Parts: sequence; structure tokens; C-alpha cells
Amino acid sequence: MYNALQQIPQIKRLVQVGVRDYCDSEWDVICSSKHRIITYFDQELKERMYEGESWKQIADEIVDKLPQYVYVSFDIDGLDPKLCRNTGTPVMGGLETEQVFYILRRILKTGRTFIGFDLVEVGISTNEWDENVGARVLYKLCNLLLASNPR
Repeated sequence: MYNALQQIPQIKRLVQVGVRDYCDSEWDVICSSKHRIITYFDQELKERMYEGESWKQIADEIVDKLPQYVYVSFDIDGLDPKLCRNTGTPVMGGLETEQVFYILRRILKTGRTFIGFDLVEVGISTNEWDENVGARVLYKLCNLLLASNPR
């Protein structure tokens, strides 16, 4: 995404949701982006819910930050590692699939248009669990893309 922001001036904003693991240089890029990069850290999201905010309130705030045309880059290691143990960077915490799918449905309800997506970091397991989760996420993304582009 860093390279995309550098090379594609049409990208007005990058909204990251559920970030748990980052380095100092990534933090510096976020801080120096003049709000072009908006990051919702997993710990902050959970604390807001623990303090009484609903996921709907948080999801609507996230969606409000998005432009009309939305590209989704879904890094599967943003999910709780119980859902994707064999991903490249499993870190404790993370989102549930239902939380992510709720945000995606909220995007669709606002009339925004999905223009594309990618799904990365799906691991290979011995029991096909990671592959199953990845396939279900891919299926959902395909359906949302079609639903927001009915022509």
C-alpha cells in the first residue's frame, strides 16, 4: 500500500482496520501522511467496545472515512489467528470474520462502489482450515463486488 500511495495520486486515502503489528518506520509514515492514512488499531477498537461503543458505531465511523470508490485489500492475518493459524504473521488479537463482513455490508449500504479487491496471506494448513476461511472470504468479496456493480 505504501508503494500504491506513492505511485497512484488518485488514491486519496488509505483506511486500515485491525492493525496489530507494525514497526517504527510504518508508524512514521502514518504520522506524516497528513491524514491520508487512517489507521484503526485492533487494541483501540476493542477498548472502544469494552467502554460501550457498538460495532455499528465504529463500523459507520470507518465507512465514513472511505471515498465513493473503494478497493479492499484483505490481509487475512488481520483476523484472529484461530481463523488462520498458518498465515504469514499470526499475532494475538484480531478481527472476527463477522466484524469484517459487517463493515463490508455497511460500505455497500452507503451506495459506495467496490472497484476491486485482493486477498493475501492465506496460509496452507494440514486440515484445510486456513484454505476454507480464505475461500469463504474470497466468496464474500466476489459477491460484494458484484452487488455494488449491478450492470
